[in-house]
Amino acid sequence: MDYKLNQCSHSDPIPYNNQFFCKLCGIHLPSDGNIPIKSAKFSFPAHLNPIQNLQSQWVRQVPVVQFPSDYLKQRLSLIDYIIEWSEKLSLSINSLFLAVQFLDYFVSSKNSDPLQYRLYAATCLMLAAKTIELDEKIPFISKLRRYTYLPYPTQDFRKCECQIIKSFNWNLQYTTIIDWAETALSLGIVYEQDELSQSESILKERTTNIIQLNLNQQNKQDLKEQTESNHKLSTKNIYIKVQEQFTKICLTILKDGSYLNKDPSQLTLSLIGCVRKICGFKQSLPQCLLSLYDNIQPKFQDSIVDLLSKQTKQPISVVGKAFTNDLDFFSLQNYKNRVL
Repeated sequence: MDYKLNQCSHSDPIPYNNQFFCKLCGIHLPSDGNIPIKSAKFSFPAHLNPIQNLQSQWVRQVPVVQFPSDYLKQRLSLIDYIIEWSEKLSLSINSLFLAVQFLDYFVSSKNSDPLQYRLYAATCLMLAAKTIELDEKIPFISKLRRYTYLPYPTQDFRKCECQIIKSFNWNLQYTTIIDWAETALSLGIVYEQDELSQSESILKERTTNIIQLNLNQQNKQDLKEQTESNHKLSTKNIYIKVQEQFTKICLTILKDGSYLNKDPSQLTLSLIGCVRKICGFKQSLPQCLLSLYDNIQPKFQDSIVDLLSKQTKQPISVVGKAFTNDLDFFSLQNYKNRVL
């Protein structure tokens, strides 16, 4: 992943909805002078109104109703299956999240067969890839059968694909938690003026003191340049941590499943607050972020923090262990005999 920080000078601001954005890289430019940072991966020209795009994403979530009890017992194992398959097929994390939400919706809205949950999961992954990925990366049925080791014939995959598409009324264009997270990262959630919490500040101060002691023989100009260089390096490391933590928390929320029907705007802001808090920022949600999101209240921030605390003490699932955790006889036999 390219973690090179955006080198844009933000010299061409453009107004949208009483907010300013950089026309060249699309980052949010708060009125208080706070300068956001982001990786080059999330740079894009601000030709369209970012606020309107964000609001349109919030209303395009996959509708989810109550899950069947049989599905709740297998959901974590099925998500591990999808994670393992998507890794083998080299699919994006966006396809992974969309496949899980397709599966949640289809199972919750149909009288589905619990014995075919893995067939549904594999088909949802294929449909998600068809929606998002480039043509050369789409795993069609023949390739899907090889990588999933499922015993179903091609005809069953085709039948299942038609059932799922019809349940969505032939519209598979939906956004997921990871899409909202990437949108937030592209607008900026880390600022150069951000202050670290006390523990992080003490560590940074000690590092700075060591650098100063080692450079006490250099002139003031060299010392100033070295300090600025280390500050940029520290900022880059913090941003890397923010981006990685955002993905991990989104995956935790996806596996938990209890937040999927919540207000996406409030959930997105809650996730931003959690990420910044975990990464050691003194202020979890600065005013410039609240104003960008029209002062939406992060109602789920505390509950997500509690969820993450419980996850740390007692993990609910292990990525990539779906085959060994599944008690289905055929799956175990297939796992033992498969050729890697």
